[in-house]
Amino acid sequence: MKIIRRFVNTLKIGAGICLLGMVFLTGADVVGGHFGHPILGSEELVSLLGCLLIAFSLPFAHMEKSHIGVEMLYLLMPRRVKLLLDITIKLACTGFFSLAAWQSYLYAAEMKKVGQVSPTIQLPVHYIIYGVFFGCLVLSIVIFAEFFSYFGRIKDE
Repeated sequence: MKIIRRFVNTLKIGAGICLLGMVFLTGADVVGGHFGHPILGSEELVSLLGCLLIAFSLPFAHMEKSHIGVEMLYLLMPRRVKLLLDITIKLACTGFFSLAAWQSYLYAAEMKKVGQVSPTIQLPVHYIIYGVFFGCLVLSIVIFAEFFSYFGRIKDE
């Protein structure tokens, strides 16, 4: 779990760098636009950084349980039902994000093969898609590791 946390923290730092890049780039574009010199492709770069920001921050948000959940019915359920529901959800989420990672990898490989670039600044987009792949992969590993933690709870029941 220590290695997983190291990957998650590295991605968290990467997400912070993306956020700072978005802030500074937007600010520089606004100031430059005021003086008649906007930054070419700034909207494009900000949107690409936003993709990386989301993909890189998801594993940390999940690990820290900082996502939103509606638990009105869940709180009324018996402990065994909650445990079974948690296990089922962990498996489904692992499957979903593993599939998302796999498809992102295939899509990035295809974009690299055809030489797809962004429209304005001609940045190869496969780098961004590989970043999304890595974020989804780490998230699926985090969720799968949590799935195994439930086996100790089943024995306690």
